[in-house]
Amino acid sequence: MSNLTPRPTAQGVSSVPEGFNRAESKSLVRAQNTEVARGLVIGTRVQAAGYVAATGMQLTGMLSREAEFLANGDPRAAERLNFIADSFAEGAATEVRRMLR
Repeated sequence: MSNLTPRPTAQGVSSVPEGFNRAESKSLVRAQNTEVARGLVIGTRVQAAGYVAATGMQLTGMLSREAEFLANGDPRAAERLNFIADSFAEGAATEVRRMLR
């Protein structure tokens, strides 16, 4: 993974502005580290929710096609089978929404 906010690695190069005393410098570095960690956590949550959404969409499509195949033109069977596929889709959507809170 590439760094979105590059950090200085060379000795003598500082991300702390000139004129900061030692306590201010430590506080700034701590705050920067906190923000970087928060960004990593948020990014990971979004990626996980995307994975769950993609899996849910694939499975919902598969279940819908299977329901249509199994109904074989019977409207009552189609209603029942589509209800099951729709229930799965609703559950998958609920899980994605829960993950993004």
